[in-house]
Amino acid sequence: MKRSYLIVAVIFVLTALMFAYSQTSRRTTRTPQTRVTAQPITIEAVVSTQQRINRYFHGDVMSKLTKCWSTVRGKGTIAFKYTYTKTNGRWLFNRLATEGSTLPKGEDSLAQKCMLNAVGGTSFPIAAPEGTENTYVLNWTWPVPLPVNGNQLTAAMFAARPSQTNEGGCDGWGTPAKCYTCGEKGCIKVCVGHQECTVYGDNSDVGLSCLAKDNCASGGPFSVSGMAIMY
Repeated sequence: MKRSYLIVAVIFVLTALMFAYSQTSRRTTRTPQTRVTAQPITIEAVVSTQQRINRYFHGDVMSKLTKCWSTVRGKGTIAFKYTYTKTNGRWLFNRLATEGSTLPKGEDSLAQKCMLNAVGGTSFPIAAPEGTENTYVLNWTWPVPLPVNGNQLTAAMFAARPSQTNEGGCDGWGTPAKCYTCGEKGCIKVCVGHQECTVYGDNSDVGLSCLAKDNCASGGPFSVSGMAIMY
């Protein structure tokens, strides 16, 4: 009988040790981690993207915009949100919204009408990294009136080289970053990244997970990120 009790006691002890080991192993493998699905892009990539979008605006939109734009009264800026959808290897314009304006009352509506007539039916090519998404949102700030030395500013913008300075926002005019990417501590705002960003989880055993989707860029037609302009 004593031998039976001894065997039972040994089995009990071994079972307890195995359970304790499994719990320790589980805690070790579930150490909180930060998992992200998008990484911040370089300043070179930001400038290159802004220049590519501005080639589209200057090549396909500006010629239809200039005459109507000259009828907008007052002086200031107006920020538009453009939404494009993927169609046959290109980003096709879908809708336009006014996000902010310093123009006199009522002039922002006229400016939006001018822009809508100019941008309707236009599109620009999809770059390789953008092919996994179905939507592209542009947050572009336009001056009223257009600068008299617009040709010189445009040439300087296309010749601009990446700069690490953050002065002037995303376009030298003060346009704020309205896009997102995933950083070590979650979603952060950037000039070129994604339209939506969501953080899942916390600092528990599950860890932190960041998901960013839909292409996004912020800027303006006469300058690029970190490039100061004067006129």
